[in-house]
Amino acid sequence: MQEIVNYGKMCPNPVFERKNYVFLTGEWRFSFSPSEEEPVFDRKIVVPYSYECEASGIGDGTMHECVWYERELEIKPHEGRIHLCFEGVDYHCFVYVNGNLACEHRGGYTSFFTDITDLVNAGTNTLRVKVLDDFSGAQLRGKQRRKSSNYDCWYIQTTGIWKPVWLEYCGSNPLKRIFFSPRNDGTVCFEGETEYEAQAEIEIFEEGKSICTQRLETVSKLLSGKVKLNNPRLWDIENPFLYEVKIRVFGESTDEVSTYFAFREVNTDENGVYINGKKVYLRMILAQGYWKNTMLTAPDETALEKDILLAKKLGFNGIRMHQKVESNVFYYLCDKLGMYVWGEIPSAYEYTDRMKREFGEDCLKIVRQLKAYPCIIAWVIFNESWGIPEIKNNRECQLYVESIQKKVRFEDPTRLIVINDGWHQLNGDLLTLHEYEQNAETLLKEYRDKNYVVGEKLINQNHWGKSFADNYTYSHQAVIISEFGGVAMVRDDGWGYGDKASDLEEYRVRVTGLVSALKRIDYLSGFCYTQLTDVQQETNGLLTIERKPKLPLECIRNIFAFEKNAQRED
Repeated sequence: MQEIVNYGKMCPNPVFERKNYVFLTGEWRFSFSPSEEEPVFDRKIVVPYSYECEASGIGDGTMHECVWYERELEIKPHEGRIHLCFEGVDYHCFVYVNGNLACEHRGGYTSFFTDITDLVNAGTNTLRVKVLDDFSGAQLRGKQRRKSSNYDCWYIQTTGIWKPVWLEYCGSNPLKRIFFSPRNDGTVCFEGETEYEAQAEIEIFEEGKSICTQRLETVSKLLSGKVKLNNPRLWDIENPFLYEVKIRVFGESTDEVSTYFAFREVNTDENGVYINGKKVYLRMILAQGYWKNTMLTAPDETALEKDILLAKKLGFNGIRMHQKVESNVFYYLCDKLGMYVWGEIPSAYEYTDRMKREFGEDCLKIVRQLKAYPCIIAWVIFNESWGIPEIKNNRECQLYVESIQKKVRFEDPTRLIVINDGWHQLNGDLLTLHEYEQNAETLLKEYRDKNYVVGEKLINQNHWGKSFADNYTYSHQAVIISEFGGVAMVRDDGWGYGDKASDLEEYRVRVTGLVSALKRIDYLSGFCYTQLTDVQQETNGLLTIERKPKLPLECIRNIFAFEKNAQRED
């Protein structure tokens, strides 16, 4: 069976890497057979691309509520355990190995693995995956549409396997998880879990040189410890230094996992956001992670790297990964190349018992999945009240949202939290507002008076609602315009925000004016421009969906690359 070369260049999970892994990307057998019937595998699909996109070899945008995958699984003789890993399957999947149910999983944005050691034999085996999906608003959908055609800023749905699948050959006692909590004084606390009780070892490297080794014993399958490093090298986007780590769990065969951590602290007050005590004016770009022929899946790792480097070249210091959990490789590259990221929980679109249960579970899974990446400096839990439409004045809804925020804070107390990005906020760490006013003078006039903005102003062209929901008031958070711009041109099909610019010169003047207006508002601590690229019918990117700039790169950089009020936190 043919494997895709471009998904074999980099470990699919760089923050939890075993050396002995095998990609299962490439050509699989595929079927649209109903769930209750034995599938007829009458076509092929290229994994990890969903059947809706052209790169899969199918390119059918119709919603099929059941899809099937099948392929041979070649297993080599191995003394330890064998894990079958899925980075993303949308939405409800059943994994069968040699006809036996290996696992069941719900959630399109959460990764999972299953131990298949006892289900396989050395040699050829059969792997089958059944996936159920629909247009339900109770799912965490992100920007996936909820009907059979695109509308507004919602796009073709993604069904089935849409991220890499791979095998890991583990030791006899696999490490299940490991997490590091570094402090800028050099203290590093860590905790992890193994399958069984055992002895373990952790070794830390600085530029390839071993600087610390500690032997450990698990207690009730848990391992923990603390080390102190001298003169720690801090991580920021100018100097994105990473400490490499190897964890070894001893047994009949040793399990070794490679990972990394960084010293990076983020704080905020009314005057701004601080990285390692230094005030940083956030110049972010909103990215949705769509490509023309591969849709929600990046074409390859190189495409992810190109997007990050393009954002840096255009003058941005941060990426808001909007309504999507991007590939593990994306966050690793942001760690390595130096880029601040806002991690965002994809939205559901109805407020029901099922939605509340699944959102609560998946939100925490996503935070656990991503919290090892130092590039992420903030979590966005909800966006524009999607899924929580009564948050303005429904106390039960407000208390539910507060409970999610408290759980995220408990899971990860090291990052900033945005509770409901846009308007009708509760008391999060930042006040983040969306404003698509297209007239620069009006934008400046409407936002110059901070007291008016945090109090009585109706956000987003005096239409959507006040900054805070009922029962909540401004409590001295830093203020960021976390969505604005969205300028499109008449020449492009599709839509943008407001009237389209008639030509490139009007486009340049408008974008320049909007950014200049925000630069003149002294109390702002940053912005996020919408958006990096066009996405299907939404044509308001600085780049086309093929990543071609609409203005010269240097022109765009001159608009967005500036420093403002850089100083250290008292």
